[in-house]
Amino acid sequence: MNKIKLFITRLIIILISFTNISCTQVLIGGAASGGIILVQERSPEQAAKDIVIKTKIEESFFSTDYDGIFSKIKVIVFEGKVLLVGTVKNNKAKETANSLAWKVSNVEEVANYIVVGKENVIDFLKDTRISIEFKAKLLTDKEISEVNYSSTTENRIIYIIGVSQNEKELEKVLYHASNIAGVKKIVNLVVDKNSPKRKKFLNE
Repeated sequence: MNKIKLFITRLIIILISFTNISCTQVLIGGAASGGIILVQERSPEQAAKDIVIKTKIEESFFSTDYDGIFSKIKVIVFEGKVLLVGTVKNNKAKETANSLAWKVSNVEEVANYIVVGKENVIDFLKDTRISIEFKAKLLTDKEISEVNYSSTTENRIIYIIGVSQNEKELEKVLYHASNIAGVKKIVNLVVDKNSPKRKKFLNE
């Protein structure tokens, strides 16, 4: 199962790399013609801090339980908020992952959306297709600053985290997610760029 997923994931990464080249060109044209200016709300320092958090969590997962935790759980970090998404075999693995994430320095919040159940190759393929389609929709919408959003899909549920420029932009992001075939649910963890909660993190 893991070998199949690894092969598919590598293939998808290659496809995405080609897709991103053309989509980036479209975005540059859109921005130049009056669309939204693509500016990442995170400073380079904040982005670097998030990368360190993500790396430390994944290293902890790897050293603790490769098969039961590391290989089953996706980790996304945005401005100190950690999103854990995946399917594990039991509650112990879910609780362990949550505990390990909280032990890492500079973690402000852990959004634990890990579920207990069985993996399915067909579901994995569906999730991958949904993720690629959603990413493409954001990349090609000149009114969305795609660099401020991260997302993943598990069991046909799209999880979105990031910073929105305003309510209108967020509504468009959620609209795109809801108009992808097969999506069962959308989990919105996006915050407004002027949110007091966000300012607390930036001032630390």
